[in-house]
Amino acid sequence: MKILVIGGIHGNEPLGLELVKLIEAKPIKNVDVVLGNERAIAQNSRFVKQDLNRSFPGNIKSKNYEEKKAAQLLKLCSNYDISLDFHNTYCPENNCSFVGQEANEYLYKVSSYLDLNRIIVADYECINKYASNCLSVEISLDSKECNAKLWYQKVRKLSQLEIKDLPETSKIESYKFAARMTLEDRDRLNLQSKDLKAFKPISKILANAMGVKSPAFPIFIGDGYTPYNYGALINRLDV
Repeated sequence: MKILVIGGIHGNEPLGLELVKLIEAKPIKNVDVVLGNERAIAQNSRFVKQDLNRSFPGNIKSKNYEEKKAAQLLKLCSNYDISLDFHNTYCPENNCSFVGQEANEYLYKVSSYLDLNRIIVADYECINKYASNCLSVEISLDSKECNAKLWYQKVRKLSQLEIKDLPETSKIESYKFAARMTLEDRDRLNLQSKDLKAFKPISKILANAMGVKSPAFPIFIGDGYTPYNYGALINRLDV
C-alpha cells in the first residue's frame, strides 16, 4: 500500500522529524515523507502564527502560512492509502492514536497492527477530521516506542501489506474526545491535587463538575508542549 509519513506538523516534536530523516536516508518502497511545518521546525517551535493542526481544512489561497500549508497537506494525503502523522507528548503512558469521525474503518486495523491499542476519535479541527485516511500517532517522549528506528521497521512492514491483508484487530480501546481541561479548570477544581493519570477514570463528581459524562478519562495532563491547556478528557466508545 502507499503510505505518507508526516513529521513536524508540530515543529518541536522530535519523533516524526527523526523518522522522516531516516526514511529519506533509507527509502522504503511505496512510502513517501513530508515535513508538515517547515518554518516551525526551523525555529524549533510548535507553530509560527497558528497551530497547523488546528488550521485544517486550510485555504490554498491564504497568505497565512499555516492555513495554506494545511490545504497543501490535505491535498497531498489524498494520494495515499494511509497517512501516518507523528506526534509526541511529554506526558508518560499516553501512547495512542487519533482518527476522525469519518475515518476509514481499516485505520483501526492499522492502529492495532502498529501496537497502538488505544484509539481516540477527534471531532475538532485537525487533520484527522478532514483526511479520512490519516492516523495520527501520539507517543510519550519517555516511552520505549519513542524510537525512529523502531517506527522505520513498523512502517516498512506495513507498506508490504495491502489493505485487504491487514490482520483483524486485537482488542482496541476506542475513545472519543470529550473536553479540554483548561488552566481555569485546573485552578477552579484544584486538579493538580487529584492525582490524575492517563486513561484512568476520574471520579463521577469531578466528571460532573467538568460537564462530561462518566466515566471520563484524562490524557495529556500538564503537557509541556501545550502549557496553555491543562489536559483533555475522553469517553470510552467500546463499552
